[in-house]
Amino acid sequence: MMDSHEDLSQTRVVFFQVADAAAKLKRIAETARAHFGKKEPFLFFVADEQALNFVDDLLWKLPETSFLPHIAADQPNQERVVITKTKSNVNGAHYTFNLCPTPLLLAGFKIIYDFEDLSSPNKKSFSSLRFNAYKQAKMTLESR
Repeated sequence: MMDSHEDLSQTRVVFFQVADAAAKLKRIAETARAHFGKKEPFLFFVADEQALNFVDDLLWKLPETSFLPHIAADQPNQERVVITKTKSNVNGAHYTFNLCPTPLLLAGFKIIYDFEDLSSPNKKSFSSLRFNAYKQAKMTLESR
């Protein structure tokens, strides 16, 4: 069995610079939609039930003209877009969005999307902690 910290150097972390909530929502929806369009399994990691409900609601509403089929699940499944509170890859995705305040140090992902959140000093501080953890794990870092 592979240790979760084993070979994180193969993972690219893409930090989206955002300064407000609207920019964050747009990035979340666009990123998931892009992978869904390519038929690539996609996973959202959230910290708690409140965050899960928020992302769930967002994917049903954004953009207003359509919705993104998805489920919320903490058990293994075959759905293309999943929101989970566990720290495991429940749908075998290679692409994920970390919406937790802590870094996502799980092997097996090609790309982990994360936010460099400049909307408040507190969020900026959490972003820096995640950035440094990814850097320490020798992951490839990219800012957009």
